[in-house]
Amino acid sequence: MPDVPVIRLDATLDRATVGGTVALIHEAIAGSPGSMVVDLGRVERFDSAGLGGIVEGLRGAREAGVDVRLRGLSQPMLDFFSLVSVERLTAQPAAREPVDLVRRVGGAVMPLLDAFAAIGSTGLRTLLAITVGPMRGRPIRIDRTTLELDHAANGALPIVALIAFLLGLVLAMQAWVQLRVWGAEIYVADMVGVSVLTEIGPLMTAIVLAARSGSSNAAQLGAMVVGEEVDALRQMGVDPLRFLVVPKVIALGLAVLGLGIVFDVVAICGGALFAWGVAGIEPAAFREQLQTALRMSDFLVASAKCVTFGLCVGVVGCALGLRVEGGSEGVGRATTNAVVLGIFLVIVVDTLFVTAQRMVLA
Repeated sequence: MPDVPVIRLDATLDRATVGGTVALIHEAIAGSPGSMVVDLGRVERFDSAGLGGIVEGLRGAREAGVDVRLRGLSQPMLDFFSLVSVERLTAQPAAREPVDLVRRVGGAVMPLLDAFAAIGSTGLRTLLAITVGPMRGRPIRIDRTTLELDHAANGALPIVALIAFLLGLVLAMQAWVQLRVWGAEIYVADMVGVSVLTEIGPLMTAIVLAARSGSSNAAQLGAMVVGEEVDALRQMGVDPLRFLVVPKVIALGLAVLGLGIVFDVVAICGGALFAWGVAGIEPAAFREQLQTALRMSDFLVASAKCVTFGLCVGVVGCALGLRVEGGSEGVGRATTNAVVLGIFLVIVVDTLFVTAQRMVLA
């Protein structure tokens, strides 16, 4: 092969000499007619850094379209190159496939649709178990429901009360700043009472419980699925939906209702405290104005919202927990998704409530 340039390396090929070796190979590649030979027959001492330089030279030759052949390889060198898979290291990177927009959108949307399908299926079965089950000899487990209610409501009471008090102060402050321009400070009671009772109270209570109890339910049921405890219940003839899901869902519905009442009372008290201490509105005047602004329909709508929001949060957490796949990583995903989808569903249902209420009043 007289026309093919040959590079003969010295006896030592290690970290100290690899820089010059790589430069020599690249120089030969630049002046090569299309092929070259690297002779390692005289190399007596080498390390991984030196042979790594050879691999780097092979990669550069591949990119330049030059055919490089190695000769004089000792058995240890052959073992090294076999270990690091020279063909894989020197291969050209595969051309990136064009992005299929439809496929990417479908890959993002389909898991979401599957999650909503699971939520809808679990919600329907839970509703049937609550309404039809007792009439067919499958009563609701009161003891289990009471235990779940205690876990959901008592643990969330302090944070709900604190958020309610602060929001009541903020709402009263914002309303007073705007209304005092027209000398209508007394209507602070209207702003605080109506907004807290009909909208902020149920919504904020449900969001707090979605973050606290919804995620807890998803994590608990997901861990049971991973530990095959749910399968064990089925093998024993116990319906996991009736034994695990129904008590949690009912408990969350009742918890949001009870905590929603606490939220409304504490938030209105916070607004009244600001109105008395800053705006100069006497508590008696605040109470009378509040009684004038609120109607019985507001209490009924607020109660219906609380119960519905709680049921939604419970169904979402349980549905996502029961469909966990992939071990502990799947439990983490289900916990996160339970919070996100729970809050999303609560806001969607709240929008439907407001729309229906406006249509009825119109």
